[in-house]
Amino acid sequence: MIAEGMKQLHAFNRTMAVEGVMVSYNYSEDGELANILTVAASGIKFSNRWVLTHGSILSPLKQVNAIQNAKGKPILSDEFYDNLPEIHVTCEKEQSKAPNLYEGVERLSRERSLDNDADDEHSSYQIRVLTGRICHVWQCPILERCVADILYSWTVGYRDGDIEKQTQLGKALLSVFVLVDLESENRGLKTLRPLSELFDMVRPPPGRGSTVEVHSTPFGCEVFLNAVTRGTVCGVVGKRPSLLLTDAATALGSEGGPVFTEGPTGSLWGAVVCSVSWWRGEWVGLTLTAPLVSVLAAKLRVTPPAINRPMPTSPHKEILDRIDKTTVLVRCGAAWGAGLYLGGGYVVTCAHVVKNYGTYKISLYCQGVKETAIVRYKTADDKAYDLALLYTNPQYWNQLIPAEFADEPAEKGESVLAAGYPYFNETNLEDLKPTVTSGHINNASPSMIQTSCCVQSGFSGGPIFRLTKTNSVEVLGIIVSNAKTETGACYPYINMAVPTRAFIHLLHNFMQDKDAGKLRIIENDKEIVQSQWRLMPYRSKI
Repeated sequence: MIAEGMKQLHAFNRTMAVEGVMVSYNYSEDGELANILTVAASGIKFSNRWVLTHGSILSPLKQVNAIQNAKGKPILSDEFYDNLPEIHVTCEKEQSKAPNLYEGVERLSRERSLDNDADDEHSSYQIRVLTGRICHVWQCPILERCVADILYSWTVGYRDGDIEKQTQLGKALLSVFVLVDLESENRGLKTLRPLSELFDMVRPPPGRGSTVEVHSTPFGCEVFLNAVTRGTVCGVVGKRPSLLLTDAATALGSEGGPVFTEGPTGSLWGAVVCSVSWWRGEWVGLTLTAPLVSVLAAKLRVTPPAINRPMPTSPHKEILDRIDKTTVLVRCGAAWGAGLYLGGGYVVTCAHVVKNYGTYKISLYCQGVKETAIVRYKTADDKAYDLALLYTNPQYWNQLIPAEFADEPAEKGESVLAAGYPYFNETNLEDLKPTVTSGHINNASPSMIQTSCCVQSGFSGGPIFRLTKTNSVEVLGIIVSNAKTETGACYPYINMAVPTRAFIHLLHNFMQDKDAGKLRIIENDKEIVQSQWRLMPYRSKI
């Protein structure tokens, strides 16, 4: 009972100290009242007076030109802030600090009422709207460098309209943060003081594979106020780090929302900086989050506590270590994907990843090692199962672990992991690790596995893992593609993989007797298999 009471107390303290809110204002391009729009984002309310939100909320304002021209310097002009609109902060109903006798009597009365189909006093119907002003706008240099080094080819915050113009603006604002003062009559307080208070509240980000919780208000709609979504940390960008990728599902308007570690006593560690983006013609299904300890440390010019010690370890560290030592990056010219290490220098990947191997060399990267490889076998173009077997000198890969394969076939509904290399820094391959996303089996047949894992370009050839009861992983399939519409848009949460049971015994036999003729059996000539991998266009909208 005491432990449970302490958990509730910690949860109550976290709720009171830090709260997810919706931040909005009214905006009109032509000054006509009939054309007023509401612009909204999510935010973090703390210390009862302050709200931190993301720079994307400023996108329609003419003052955004001053932000772009500031080139990373904080904006201190009184004229800039005097002309900004009044800010509305929408919060959930404030909970009583102590049990109230009259609240209990009212609740009992409602329960005894004949008309009790809906509880009109439920917190989801009760909101508070506070007003404030923007008192400080600044750009985080760590995120700005990340945008320049890694996100340079991304389309950020795609909506209808001028995509190129929006992308430039989205990238300029991705690293911008906004501080709102809810006591707007007091303009004399230094803005570094509240940021220092928030810095004391936040914690270092969790390790890769950890479960996180996002609180946000999608689409700026009060109905979705402070909605909670959960996911895992799929990848880390930068040594500090600069960004964390999570497969927690968010939508436009979630920018600025707080991100916590898992559980009722979870700690605030991050904020959403990008919920919707496109890259290489594909929707990026991952949410980009910024670790506040790095953002605020850069602003306050202090050393963040995470720099001098490793990030907190994930409870799945052993599993991730095995995935890291099994999944390799495969590059061939401008194309790249993932590969699975089989042992003895052999790597299986997708045929389309190494399609141009006759023109370009094939390079493999993993665990700080880079070596070249040759193609021992490749499926014919546009034919199932789209696989290739590579060979490299095994003496350079002693640090890798041969993959273990599942004996039992995939089952619909079971939880799985996917690993690949969608995003990486060309100049920092030493710290390269695969991005790992979680999901479940949507459908399974002897010739195809479909999963809900978030999969982008760079996952092709990567493994689908089953989690075992012994806290390990075994491979169920090799990722080939995700779903694509006639217009070319790809959907990361609908993807297909080749079951390893359909080919792995053939690869293992070749590794023993080197009879390449047997590998041609992989090119399954059954029409039902080939039509399934063509997604049967006469029966599918994809």
